[in-house]
Amino acid sequence: MGLPEINISFIQAGKTFVKRSGGIVALILKDTKNTGLIEIQEIEDIPNGYSADNLDYIKMAMRGNIYPPNKILVYALDVDESIDDALDFLETCEFNYLCMPEETEQELPKIKAWINKMREDNKIKVKAITANNVADYEGIINFTTTDIEIDGKKYTSNEFLPRLAGFISGTPSTQSITYANIPEITNIPKLTRVEANTKINNGELILIKESGSIVVARGVTSFTTTTDSKGDIFKKIKLVDTLDQIHNDLKKIIVKNYIGKVPNTYDNKCLLIVAIQLYLQELEKDGLIDSGSTVEINLDAQREWLKKQNIDTFNMEEQQLKEYNTDTLVFLKAKIKLIDAMEDVYLDISM
Repeated sequence: MGLPEINISFIQAGKTFVKRSGGIVALILKDTKNTGLIEIQEIEDIPNGYSADNLDYIKMAMRGNIYPPNKILVYALDVDESIDDALDFLETCEFNYLCMPEETEQELPKIKAWINKMREDNKIKVKAITANNVADYEGIINFTTTDIEIDGKKYTSNEFLPRLAGFISGTPSTQSITYANIPEITNIPKLTRVEANTKINNGELILIKESGSIVVARGVTSFTTTTDSKGDIFKKIKLVDTLDQIHNDLKKIIVKNYIGKVPNTYDNKCLLIVAIQLYLQELEKDGLIDSGSTVEINLDAQREWLKKQNIDTFNMEEQQLKEYNTDTLVFLKAKIKLIDAMEDVYLDISM
């Protein structure tokens, strides 16, 4: 008879995790033509009328890295619209990275607040790449290299954001963008190694010259202030991307197959646990997470909820706690260990 159909959905999501590389970029522009949202997958999809700069931004975003982005969502603001109009609209759209090349200093806090709301309140794990924005948040990437020269034309940090958003979105899940070459760049300002290290440690995404190429120094988010609940993994774009994709995959399948459709019994909770484990096992096979990931009922959370319902749990056995009716709530916890890309090599050669 084979596995239940829902379990197959989890397995397929895990199997295609790497193959789905090539995310979606949301690009906010200011233009009096083609206002509102337009979805672009191919060059032929770009309508006439955009300004020369905006057309350049769209084409930059489409270039990608190993893969091109799956598509570009272009939201053009008319003269009487504000960034709030674009953000309100994009709240219902599916994408991975947001950028606005003509962002102002006053708009940066709005972008951070919106990304925070999407990630923490709405549980939609999107990110933004901004310029010269000390956000100290894993959902914001802070790009600070300026005077980027391409074929004699110089780009500011802001103007280069679409290229980076597409570049990151087109990087496979198994790779980081550290030392990834952006081939069309012909020159950037020189940095000493000390200067570059200082910027990286401050949560700045920068470009450097290395072995005759111009590359991303290290794929870092703007997050720098670690806590007991948020460690160094939140400083790395690759690792945050992996966590976000896991969250989005599981949320999507659970909403589609479980929420409002399955009785909240202990047996069905166990089936959900098995399904999530099958998904994580596929990620283990692809080297995205380490082997030995676990999923189980969160007894601490379940016990705390029962106490709030004035239910005495003091003499309950563990199995009794697991099987107790929790109304519409399901308390689970998972433990995984992310695998990063190879970035630092120390080689001692003896003679």
